[in-house]
Amino acid sequence: MMKKVKYFALVLLLAGGFAMTGCSDDDVATTQVDMGLNVINSIGNDLTVKTGTYTFTNISTGLETRVDYTSTLTRAAAQSTLATLTDGLYNVTFIGTASYSYTETQIITNEDGEEETVEVTKTADVDIQGAKQNIEVKGGTVSLDLPVYVLNKDEKGNFVIAEVFAAGTLNAETNKQYNGDQYIRIHNNSSETLYADGLVLLESKFLTVTKWDYTPNIMEEAMTVQVIAMIPGNGTDYPVLPGESITICDNAMNHKEANPGSADLSKADFEWYTQSTSTSNPDIDNPDVPNLDMMYNYTKTVWVLAKQGNRAYAIGRLPTGMTSEQYLENYTYDYTYTLATGNQSKVFTEYKFPNSWIIDAVNMSPKNKYVWNVTSMALDMGYTYIGVNSTIAENYGKAVVRRTAYTTEDGRKVLQDTNNSSVDFEPSVRATLLSAQ
Repeated sequence: MMKKVKYFALVLLLAGGFAMTGCSDDDVATTQVDMGLNVINSIGNDLTVKTGTYTFTNISTGLETRVDYTSTLTRAAAQSTLATLTDGLYNVTFIGTASYSYTETQIITNEDGEEETVEVTKTADVDIQGAKQNIEVKGGTVSLDLPVYVLNKDEKGNFVIAEVFAAGTLNAETNKQYNGDQYIRIHNNSSETLYADGLVLLESKFLTVTKWDYTPNIMEEAMTVQVIAMIPGNGTDYPVLPGESITICDNAMNHKEANPGSADLSKADFEWYTQSTSTSNPDIDNPDVPNLDMMYNYTKTVWVLAKQGNRAYAIGRLPTGMTSEQYLENYTYDYTYTLATGNQSKVFTEYKFPNSWIIDAVNMSPKNKYVWNVTSMALDMGYTYIGVNSTIAENYGKAVVRRTAYTTEDGRKVLQDTNNSSVDFEPSVRATLLSAQ
């Protein structure tokens, strides 16, 4: 999903009376939700929410209930919006617009012909969005603090993840799974030449299909990662023109020679190469294609993208002047969680990658297995999917591909980037680099 954003946390307070209503004829319990919207923290000036829509998604049934918000609210005033929902567990999102006032210093010429400095008050509109998962709706009184982020529209743009092809292909001649042709495409979504040097590819430690109640939960601070791979270069070695993409793959070779339905990746821009300790499954290195610097890799064998499509991927950069060695030394953290087999807790040590260093992130999950996002909602408010199920065989050849928002007059494609993978990506489509069927 998502570009690096300078965001300001707000809070929408979904508050107050959840009053039980009478049961329907089939004895389905419902709850009337009284949603009071309250901006607890703003961007430094009074912020007025103008329009928006709540979407309540019943986790069990997938049924969506949308409630429009049209009231004009400030910190000092709030009105209620009512909705009646079937009792259950819900994911809640809010997408809307807001306005705020700010002052700007201007130099004007007064009546005497002299220049003077004045403060001018102006108004700006912003897009806001937020989400929260696993909210229990049932009788009684419930309050929900819903964090909402003001999106900073970066007109210059940046790199975005354009495509993730993790499922691999099927060799139709042997009817067996074919390995090694996974790839990720990264797109220069800006109007300027950007350099891929130092760009970091990340894979999440946690799964989107299994919720870990881990302590401390640092998701609003950083992404917990199990693979950290950096593009080499001295800063200007690998220019990427506006609207162009680079391909990072597992094995940079012409896979069509072994599997006609696969892709020719021999001219990929980069490949990840793992010096595997396995003699039965060694990695293949193309000396003509630069290798990623595998800063950290959790596996001692060949790293492959999650073929079930159940992890998050992100791109980012280390701060200027920070070396890989400094990062690896200073950015581990310990957490605990209770094992599913009992009440015993275990301590784990993993790497964390601060959210402020992340440029773009996309959460992926099989559609019928999704449980939660494993990144902050500020990075990605939704998720996308390779397939409905986690069965690898039914997902061969499928990828998630970012939608095109518009094409400029000179033919440059600008990809959609709202920090919401549910709307930014085309799910479960044929990978763009595969041979035509």
